[in-house]
Amino acid sequence: MIGNIYKTNYDIVIIGAGPSGAAAARGLANEGLEVLVLEKKKLPRYKICSGIIFKKSQDITEKYFGKIPSSVYVKPEFLKGVRLWSDIEHFTDWPFSNGGAPNIWRSEYDYWLIKNAGAEVRDCWSLRGFKDSGNYITLECYEVSSNETVNITTKYLISAEGSLSLIRAKLDPEFEKNLKWFIAYQNYYEGDSDLDPYFYHGFLELQYGEVYAWFSVKDGLQIFGTAVKKGFQLYPYLNKYTEMLEERFGLKLKKLVKKSACMGNDMCSTGRFFLGKGNVLLVGEAAGFLNAFGEGISCALSTGLFAAEAISKGIKSGDDALALYTELTKQERKQTRASWKLGAKIAGRDLMPT
Repeated sequence: MIGNIYKTNYDIVIIGAGPSGAAAARGLANEGLEVLVLEKKKLPRYKICSGIIFKKSQDITEKYFGKIPSSVYVKPEFLKGVRLWSDIEHFTDWPFSNGGAPNIWRSEYDYWLIKNAGAEVRDCWSLRGFKDSGNYITLECYEVSSNETVNITTKYLISAEGSLSLIRAKLDPEFEKNLKWFIAYQNYYEGDSDLDPYFYHGFLELQYGEVYAWFSVKDGLQIFGTAVKKGFQLYPYLNKYTEMLEERFGLKLKKLVKKSACMGNDMCSTGRFFLGKGNVLLVGEAAGFLNAFGEGISCALSTGLFAAEAISKGIKSGDDALALYTELTKQERKQTRASWKLGAKIAGRDLMPT
Protein backbone atom coordinates (compact mmCIF):
# COMPACT_ATOMS: atom_id res chain seq x y z
CA MET A 1 0.00 0.00 0.00
CA ILE A 2 1.25 3.53 -0.84
CA GLY A 3 -0.77 6.19 0.97
CA ASN A 4 -4.35 5.04 0.56
CA ILE A 5 -3.72 3.15 -2.68
CA TYR A 6 -4.26 -0.55 -2.09
CA LYS A 7 -3.65 -3.56 -4.26
CA THR A 8 -7.14 -4.93 -4.86
CA ASN A 9 -6.76 -8.15 -6.85
CA TYR A 10 -5.45 -11.46 -5.45
CA ASP A 11 -5.47 -15.15 -6.22
CA ILE A 12 -6.76 -15.92 -2.72
CA VAL A 13 -8.04 -13.78 0.15
CA ILE A 14 -8.13 -15.26 3.66
CA ILE A 15 -10.32 -13.72 6.36
CA GLY A 16 -8.74 -14.29 9.78
CA ALA A 17 -5.11 -14.38 10.93
CA GLY A 18 -5.27 -17.27 13.41
CA PRO A 19 -3.49 -20.62 12.95
CA SER A 20 -5.89 -21.85 10.24
CA GLY A 21 -5.51 -18.64 8.24
CA ALA A 22 -1.73 -18.63 8.68
CA ALA A 23 -1.44 -22.28 7.63
CA ALA A 24 -3.57 -21.71 4.53
CA ALA A 25 -1.50 -18.65 3.65
CA ARG A 26 1.76 -20.55 4.13
CA GLY A 27 0.64 -23.44 1.93
CA LEU A 28 -0.59 -21.14 -0.84
CA ALA A 29 2.43 -18.82 -0.71
CA ASN A 30 4.66 -21.88 -1.10
CA GLU A 31 2.94 -22.43 -4.47
CA GLY A 32 3.79 -18.90 -5.60
CA LEU A 33 0.22 -17.61 -5.38
CA GLU A 34 -0.72 -14.05 -4.44
CA VAL A 35 -2.36 -14.21 -1.02
CA LEU A 36 -3.93 -11.52 1.16
CA VAL A 37 -4.88 -12.10 4.81
CA LEU A 38 -7.36 -9.69 6.44
CA GLU A 39 -7.68 -9.56 10.23
CA LYS A 40 -10.38 -7.44 11.86
CA LYS A 41 -8.47 -6.95 15.12
CA LYS A 42 -5.15 -5.23 15.81
CA LEU A 43 -2.28 -7.74 15.76
CA PRO A 44 -1.18 -9.37 17.94
CA ARG A 45 -4.64 -10.30 19.27
CA TYR A 46 -5.66 -12.75 21.97
CA LYS A 47 -8.02 -15.72 21.87
CA ILE A 48 -9.32 -17.86 24.73
CA CYS A 49 -7.41 -21.11 24.44
CA SER A 50 -5.53 -23.62 26.59
CA GLY A 51 -2.37 -22.39 24.91
CA ILE A 52 -0.97 -25.91 24.71
CA ILE A 53 0.88 -26.99 21.58
CA PHE A 54 0.07 -30.68 21.28
CA LYS A 55 2.40 -33.05 19.40
CA LYS A 56 0.47 -32.84 16.13
CA SER A 57 0.55 -29.03 16.25
CA GLN A 58 4.27 -29.06 17.07
CA ASP A 59 5.06 -31.26 14.09
CA ILE A 60 3.05 -29.14 11.64
CA THR A 61 4.42 -25.88 13.05
CA GLU A 62 8.04 -26.99 12.78
CA LYS A 63 7.58 -28.42 9.28
CA TYR A 64 5.98 -25.31 7.77
CA PHE A 65 7.07 -22.42 10.01
CA GLY A 66 10.21 -23.56 11.80
CA LYS A 67 11.09 -23.93 15.47
CA ILE A 68 8.80 -22.08 17.86
CA PRO A 69 10.80 -19.12 19.25
CA SER A 70 11.43 -18.74 22.96
CA SER A 71 9.49 -15.45 22.99
CA VAL A 72 6.26 -17.40 22.47
CA TYR A 73 6.71 -19.61 25.56
CA VAL A 74 5.44 -18.84 29.06
CA LYS A 75 6.42 -20.29 32.44
CA PRO A 76 6.18 -23.17 32.99
CA GLU A 77 7.49 -23.66 29.46
CA PHE A 78 6.28 -27.26 29.20
CA LEU A 79 3.21 -28.92 30.70
CA LYS A 80 3.17 -32.53 31.89
CA GLY A 81 -0.39 -33.20 30.79
CA VAL A 82 -4.11 -32.58 31.23
CA ARG A 83 -5.67 -33.34 34.61
CA LEU A 84 -9.42 -33.97 34.50
CA TRP A 85 -11.31 -33.71 37.78
CA SER A 86 -14.51 -35.80 37.97
CA ASP A 87 -15.12 -34.09 41.32
CA ILE A 88 -12.92 -32.03 43.65
CA GLU A 89 -11.26 -35.13 45.15
CA HIS A 90 -10.74 -37.39 42.14
CA PHE A 91 -8.86 -36.83 38.93
CA THR A 92 -7.40 -38.66 35.94
CA ASP A 93 -4.15 -37.56 34.33
CA TRP A 94 -3.63 -37.61 30.57
CA PRO A 95 0.16 -37.18 30.33
CA PHE A 96 2.02 -35.68 27.40
CA SER A 97 4.93 -37.59 25.87
CA ASN A 98 8.41 -36.43 24.88
CA GLY A 99 9.05 -34.25 27.90
CA GLY A 100 5.75 -32.38 27.82
CA ALA A 101 3.89 -29.95 25.56
CA PRO A 102 4.85 -26.30 24.99
CA ASN A 103 2.89 -23.80 27.07
CA ILE A 104 2.40 -20.58 25.09
CA TRP A 105 0.53 -17.31 24.77
CA ARG A 106 -1.80 -17.63 21.82
CA SER A 107 -1.35 -13.95 20.95
CA GLU A 108 2.40 -14.39 20.47
CA TYR A 109 2.20 -17.80 18.77
CA ASP A 110 -0.47 -16.64 16.31
CA TYR A 111 1.45 -13.43 15.56
CA TRP A 112 4.66 -15.36 14.90
CA LEU A 113 2.81 -17.73 12.56
CA ILE A 114 1.16 -15.03 10.48
CA LYS A 115 4.37 -12.98 10.20
CA ASN A 116 6.04 -16.06 8.72
CA ALA A 117 3.17 -17.11 6.45
CA GLY A 118 4.59 -15.50 3.30
CA ALA A 119 1.42 -13.53 2.56
CA GLU A 120 0.43 -9.88 2.67
CA VAL A 121 -1.33 -9.22 5.98
CA ARG A 122 -3.59 -6.29 6.83
CA ASP A 123 -4.92 -5.96 10.36
CA CYS A 124 -7.84 -3.76 11.42
CA TRP A 125 -9.62 -4.72 8.20
CA SER A 126 -13.07 -6.25 8.37
CA LEU A 127 -15.22 -8.01 5.79
CA ARG A 128 -18.67 -6.48 5.34
CA GLY A 129 -19.96 -8.62 2.51
CA PHE A 130 -19.08 -10.45 -0.68
CA LYS A 131 -20.54 -11.41 -4.04
CA ASP A 132 -19.56 -14.46 -6.07
CA SER A 133 -19.99 -13.84 -9.80
CA GLY A 134 -18.68 -17.28 -10.74
CA ASN A 135 -15.43 -16.12 -12.33
CA TYR A 136 -14.30 -14.09 -9.32
CA ILE A 137 -15.45 -13.01 -5.88
CA THR A 138 -15.79 -9.33 -4.93
CA LEU A 139 -15.26 -8.50 -1.27
CA GLU A 140 -16.54 -5.36 0.41
CA CYS A 141 -13.91 -4.57 3.06
CA TYR A 142 -13.60 -1.83 5.67
CA GLU A 143 -10.28 -0.36 6.74
CA VAL A 144 -10.56 1.11 10.25
CA SER A 145 -7.74 3.66 10.36
CA SER A 146 -8.73 5.41 7.12
CA ASN A 147 -12.48 4.82 7.55
CA GLU A 148 -12.51 3.57 3.95
CA THR A 149 -14.53 0.89 2.21
CA VAL A 150 -12.44 -0.96 -0.36
CA ASN A 151 -13.55 -3.58 -2.89
CA ILE A 152 -11.12 -6.47 -3.39
CA THR A 153 -11.46 -9.19 -6.02
CA THR A 154 -10.18 -12.74 -5.69
CA LYS A 155 -10.49 -16.13 -7.36
CA TYR A 156 -10.88 -17.97 -4.04
CA LEU A 157 -12.02 -16.91 -0.58
CA ILE A 158 -11.10 -18.71 2.66
CA SER A 159 -12.94 -18.14 5.92
CA ALA A 160 -10.61 -18.55 8.89
CA GLU A 161 -12.90 -16.36 11.00
CA GLY A 162 -13.47 -18.75 13.88
CA SER A 163 -16.86 -19.89 15.17
CA LEU A 164 -18.54 -16.53 14.42
CA SER A 165 -18.26 -16.61 10.64
CA LEU A 166 -19.91 -13.90 8.56
CA ILE A 167 -19.03 -15.88 5.43
CA ARG A 168 -20.77 -19.04 6.66
CA ALA A 169 -23.83 -17.05 7.68
CA LYS A 170 -24.02 -15.42 4.23
CA LEU A 171 -23.55 -18.71 2.38
CA ASP A 172 -26.23 -20.61 4.30
CA PRO A 173 -28.49 -18.58 6.63
CA GLU A 174 -30.63 -21.65 7.37
CA PHE A 175 -27.61 -23.63 8.60
CA GLU A 176 -26.62 -20.68 10.81
CA LYS A 177 -30.11 -20.34 12.25
CA ASN A 178 -30.04 -23.92 13.56
CA LEU A 179 -26.76 -23.61 15.45
CA LYS A 180 -26.73 -23.62 19.25
CA TRP A 181 -24.29 -21.21 20.90
CA PHE A 182 -22.36 -21.02 24.15
CA ILE A 183 -20.35 -18.27 25.83
CA ALA A 184 -16.89 -18.89 27.31
CA TYR A 185 -15.44 -16.47 29.86
CA GLN A 186 -11.96 -16.37 31.38
CA ASN A 187 -10.22 -14.40 34.17
CA TYR A 188 -6.48 -13.66 34.49
CA TYR A 189 -5.36 -12.88 38.03
CA GLU A 190 -2.12 -12.26 39.79
CA GLY A 191 -2.09 -14.70 42.70
CA ASP A 192 -1.31 -18.31 43.54
CA SER A 193 -2.95 -21.64 44.33
CA ASP A 194 -2.19 -25.23 45.33
CA LEU A 195 -3.09 -26.62 41.89
CA ASP A 196 -0.12 -28.11 40.05
CA PRO A 197 0.98 -25.46 37.49
CA TYR A 198 2.51 -28.17 35.27
CA PHE A 199 -0.98 -29.45 34.35
CA TYR A 200 -3.91 -27.98 32.48
CA HIS A 201 -6.90 -28.67 34.75
CA GLY A 202 -10.44 -29.42 33.63
CA PHE A 203 -13.33 -29.63 36.12
CA LEU A 204 -16.19 -31.70 34.74
CA GLU A 205 -18.96 -31.26 37.31
CA LEU A 206 -22.00 -29.48 35.83
CA GLN A 207 -22.27 -27.13 38.79
CA TYR A 208 -19.17 -25.28 37.54
CA GLY A 209 -20.16 -24.97 33.88
CA GLU A 210 -22.29 -26.58 31.21
CA VAL A 211 -19.28 -27.50 29.06
CA TYR A 212 -16.52 -27.73 31.65
CA ALA A 213 -14.48 -25.33 33.78
CA TRP A 214 -10.71 -24.96 33.40
CA PHE A 215 -7.62 -23.69 35.19
CA SER A 216 -4.01 -23.09 34.12
CA VAL A 217 -0.99 -21.01 35.03
CA LYS A 218 0.98 -18.82 32.62
CA ASP A 219 3.82 -16.58 33.78
CA GLY A 220 2.41 -16.71 37.30
CA LEU A 221 -1.09 -15.64 36.28
CA GLN A 222 -3.96 -17.75 37.60
CA ILE A 223 -6.14 -18.28 34.53
CA PHE A 224 -9.57 -19.84 34.97
CA GLY A 225 -12.93 -19.80 33.28
CA THR A 226 -16.09 -21.61 32.33
CA ALA A 227 -18.72 -21.82 29.59
CA VAL A 228 -22.51 -21.83 29.51
CA LYS A 229 -25.27 -21.93 26.92
CA LYS A 230 -26.08 -18.55 25.37
CA GLY A 231 -28.93 -16.90 27.25
CA PHE A 232 -28.03 -18.50 30.59
CA GLN A 233 -26.52 -16.64 33.52
CA LEU A 234 -22.75 -17.21 33.49
CA TYR A 235 -21.77 -15.57 36.78
CA PRO A 236 -23.53 -18.01 39.15
CA TYR A 237 -21.42 -20.80 37.61
CA LEU A 238 -18.25 -18.70 37.65
CA ASN A 239 -18.77 -17.53 41.23
CA LYS A 240 -19.40 -21.08 42.47
CA TYR A 241 -16.32 -22.30 40.60
CA THR A 242 -14.15 -19.50 42.00
CA GLU A 243 -15.34 -20.23 45.55
CA MET A 244 -14.49 -23.90 45.11
CA LEU A 245 -10.99 -23.06 43.87
CA GLU A 246 -10.47 -20.79 46.88
CA GLU A 247 -11.77 -23.27 49.46
CA ARG A 248 -10.43 -26.54 48.04
CA PHE A 249 -7.24 -25.47 46.26
CA GLY A 250 -6.17 -22.37 48.17
CA LEU A 251 -6.67 -19.98 45.27
CA LYS A 252 -5.60 -16.49 46.37
CA LEU A 253 -6.53 -13.69 44.01
CA LYS A 254 -4.61 -10.43 44.18
CA LYS A 255 -5.16 -8.30 41.08
CA LEU A 256 -7.37 -8.81 38.04
CA VAL A 257 -5.08 -8.35 35.04
CA LYS A 258 -7.41 -9.25 32.20
CA LYS A 259 -10.73 -10.83 31.39
CA SER A 260 -11.94 -12.13 28.05
CA ALA A 261 -14.91 -13.85 26.47
CA CYS A 262 -15.80 -15.54 23.23
CA MET A 263 -18.64 -17.48 21.63
CA GLY A 264 -18.70 -20.98 20.23
CA ASN A 265 -21.27 -23.27 18.67
CA ASP A 266 -22.24 -26.92 18.55
CA MET A 267 -20.98 -27.70 15.02
CA CYS A 268 -18.00 -29.65 16.34
CA SER A 269 -19.88 -31.69 18.94
CA THR A 270 -22.70 -32.62 16.58
CA GLY A 271 -20.46 -33.34 13.60
CA ARG A 272 -22.13 -30.71 11.40
CA PHE A 273 -19.26 -29.42 9.31
CA PHE A 274 -19.61 -26.61 6.79
CA LEU A 275 -16.70 -26.85 4.36
CA GLY A 276 -17.74 -24.23 1.84
CA LYS A 277 -19.62 -23.44 -1.33
CA GLY A 278 -18.28 -22.83 -4.83
CA ASN A 279 -14.86 -21.18 -4.59
CA VAL A 280 -15.33 -20.32 -0.91
CA LEU A 281 -13.73 -22.69 1.62
CA LEU A 282 -13.99 -22.66 5.41
CA VAL A 283 -11.22 -23.82 7.74
CA GLY A 284 -10.71 -24.36 11.47
CA GLU A 285 -13.56 -23.45 13.79
CA ALA A 286 -15.42 -21.66 11.00
CA ALA A 287 -15.87 -25.07 9.36
CA GLY A 288 -16.65 -26.85 12.65
CA PHE A 289 -13.21 -28.24 13.53
CA LEU A 290 -12.55 -28.12 17.27
CA ASN A 291 -11.56 -31.08 19.43
CA ALA A 292 -13.19 -31.79 22.77
CA PHE A 293 -11.70 -29.86 25.73
CA GLY A 294 -11.02 -26.93 23.42
CA GLU A 295 -7.91 -28.09 21.53
CA GLY A 296 -8.34 -26.45 18.17
CA ILE A 297 -4.82 -25.53 17.04
CA SER A 298 -3.98 -28.88 15.46
CA CYS A 299 -7.14 -29.09 13.36
CA ALA A 300 -6.84 -25.39 12.49
CA LEU A 301 -3.36 -25.93 11.10
CA SER A 302 -4.35 -29.15 9.31
CA THR A 303 -7.48 -27.77 7.65
CA GLY A 304 -5.69 -24.58 6.63
CA LEU A 305 -3.05 -26.65 4.83
CA PHE A 306 -5.70 -28.91 3.30
CA ALA A 307 -7.52 -25.86 1.91
CA ALA A 308 -4.26 -24.57 0.45
CA GLU A 309 -3.56 -27.93 -1.17
CA ALA A 310 -7.08 -28.17 -2.61
CA ILE A 311 -7.00 -24.65 -4.07
CA SER A 312 -3.48 -25.07 -5.49
CA LYS A 313 -4.50 -28.31 -7.22
CA GLY A 314 -7.74 -26.74 -8.39
CA ILE A 315 -5.91 -23.82 -10.00
CA LYS A 316 -3.41 -26.13 -11.73
CA SER A 317 -5.83 -28.82 -12.90
CA GLY A 318 -9.17 -27.05 -13.09
CA ASP A 319 -10.65 -29.55 -10.62
CA ASP A 320 -13.24 -28.52 -8.05
CA ALA A 321 -11.30 -27.25 -5.02
CA LEU A 322 -14.21 -27.83 -2.64
CA ALA A 323 -14.51 -31.48 -3.71
CA LEU A 324 -10.75 -31.92 -3.20
CA TYR A 325 -10.94 -30.21 0.21
CA THR A 326 -13.88 -32.41 1.23
CA GLU A 327 -11.84 -35.51 0.47
CA LEU A 328 -8.67 -34.19 2.16
CA THR A 329 -10.52 -33.38 5.41
CA LYS A 330 -12.28 -36.73 5.65
CA GLN A 331 -9.94 -38.10 8.35
CA GLU A 332 -9.89 -34.80 10.25
CA ARG A 333 -13.68 -34.82 10.44
CA LYS A 334 -13.64 -38.40 11.69
CA GLN A 335 -11.10 -37.51 14.40
CA THR A 336 -13.10 -34.48 15.50
CA ARG A 337 -16.26 -36.56 15.94
CA ALA A 338 -14.29 -39.24 17.80
CA SER A 339 -12.79 -36.67 20.20
CA TRP A 340 -16.26 -35.49 21.27
CA LYS A 341 -17.43 -39.04 21.80
CA LEU A 342 -14.37 -39.68 23.96
CA GLY A 343 -14.94 -36.45 25.86
CA ALA A 344 -18.54 -37.42 26.60
CA LYS A 345 -17.39 -40.85 27.80
CA ILE A 346 -14.80 -39.32 30.14
CA ALA A 347 -17.21 -36.73 31.52
CA GLY A 348 -20.17 -39.10 31.69
CA ARG A 349 -22.28 -36.56 29.77
CA ASP A 350 -22.33 -34.46 26.63
CA LEU A 351 -19.75 -31.68 26.88
CA MET A 352 -21.71 -29.22 24.78
CA PRO A 353 -24.93 -27.53 25.95
CA THR A 354 -28.07 -28.67 24.12
